[in-house]
Amino acid sequence: MDSVNGAPVGLAVVIVLDSERRPLVMSAADADGHYRVALPGPGELYVVVERLGYFENETPLLSIASRGEYEVDIEMRPEPFRLDPLSVTVENEKLEDYLSLELGQHPATLPGYRSIQGLRLEEAKLKARDNTDLLRWLYIPVFHGRRVCIGTFGAPLPPRTSSERTNARAEGPDPEAQCGALYVDGYRCPNEHIEEIDMDRIAVVVTLGSAVHLYTRRFDWTFRPGGGAPAC
Repeated sequence: MDSVNGAPVGLAVVIVLDSERRPLVMSAADADGHYRVALPGPGELYVVVERLGYFENETPLLSIASRGEYEVDIEMRPEPFRLDPLSVTVENEKLEDYLSLELGQHPATLPGYRSIQGLRLEEAKLKARDNTDLLRWLYIPVFHGRRVCIGTFGAPLPPRTSSERTNARAEGPDPEAQCGALYVDGYRCPNEHIEEIDMDRIAVVVTLGSAVHLYTRRFDWTFRPGGGAPAC
């Protein structure tokens, strides 16, 4: 809910992180601010909420002892739109108008929609060691295996030891089969090129489903990509 007037905050993104701050599940609130998230099981977790026009907020570390329904109310503090001196900030209306025309419907009605820019993005750039780490600071899942997987919530975490890898091959589906896609200025970019992208040029990061879209500072928001070579 809005921390100033108590009104519900509709269409906010809800992200569940494990105790090591790795993303597990993503959902969205409805127009009345209600949300429901199916948790993978008992454990300790954080719940993070995001919405354009509000500061990001998260719960303290929650301990879930058993399966069942839990009510977690989270306040969101309004954040005025501003032009950050470190980056070009795209107006909310311009961004969503562009995506609505491109996708044929408002992006907020699609699963997994998030838009990250301005101060939030610049802070993550300062913390990140590399591009993979940057996406993880933005709660976008990335792991490197036989292929680079990006933006897939709910996929198993990659095995870390040789015995875990052996058991994973024998006992379960390959998480890399669930890899998402990476785009730069509307063009498909091979996931394995993630570290070759100049993130200083990126002004907006958008997630839609399992796809991650990066837009540069010079992107023309009146342009409609229609083909051509990848931008990276």
